[in-house]
Amino acid sequence: MGLRSWVTGLLGDGVEATEDSEGRSPSVSRPQAGDAGDGQLELAVDVERRAGSILEHYGLSGEDARQVAEILSAELAREEGYARSMIADRVARELDMDADRARTIVDTEVASIRNLARVRKFTEQAGDEVRFRWIDSVGNDDSPVCADVRTAIDERGPVSLGELQSIIREAAGEHPSGTPERADDLVPHEQCRHTVVRHVE
Repeated sequence: MGLRSWVTGLLGDGVEATEDSEGRSPSVSRPQAGDAGDGQLELAVDVERRAGSILEHYGLSGEDARQVAEILSAELAREEGYARSMIADRVARELDMDADRARTIVDTEVASIRNLARVRKFTEQAGDEVRFRWIDSVGNDDSPVCADVRTAIDERGPVSLGELQSIIREAAGEHPSGTPERADDLVPHEQCRHTVVRHVE
């Protein structure tokens, strides 16, 4: 893979919302390599589907799971951007939930929503032939699950979405902290900070 491919895949093909290490997403996006116009991520949340995933994964009541999904939908749609810490505070306050648990849920679900949005964007840009890689977006996700995902992709080369989901499912199933049941949501483990990126030849 050439330097251009790596940089373009790492940064994306346009202008998009980015997050800092605290999970803040600015409302004004910065241009990236290969700027293709308004490539800002559309962080649409399918409330019903997301509530179902939250219900099954975290063992919340149906009402609480739906409320979390609705909070995520509202907060991620804010024009001025969002901060994960503020969303977690709202979840903890409105659901009377432990702050650490709220942060785990928000970190995990926002990462999933962002990665699925990236997949949609890249597929719209490149069609069904698009290929992906899996990178540590903040440089401090030392999960053995994601290390295995990265290794598998490095050995195979860029993968399709279905292949990525299968690799995540397999790697997550081999570790106690893994979440193989969430592979379709691109969640290999809770509080994952890895990012799916598009491979460009």
